[in-house]
Amino acid sequence: MPRKVILFIIGFVLTVFGITLTLQQWDAIVLVFKAVIGPLTAVAGLVILFASTLKN
Repeated sequence: MPRKVILFIIGFVLTVFGITLTLQQWDAIVLVFKAVIGPLTAVAGLVILFASTLKN
């Protein structure tokens, strides 16, 4: 079997497996996203405030 066909099959199987695992744990993923988005937004705000104080 050609190498590209083997890589395609492995990639397809891994993609389906990953999507399946993600959908099984969707509630936990939503909680993690909600827990991460707040601090990331705060850090982004701090970076913007810091950048606004820099002189050109």
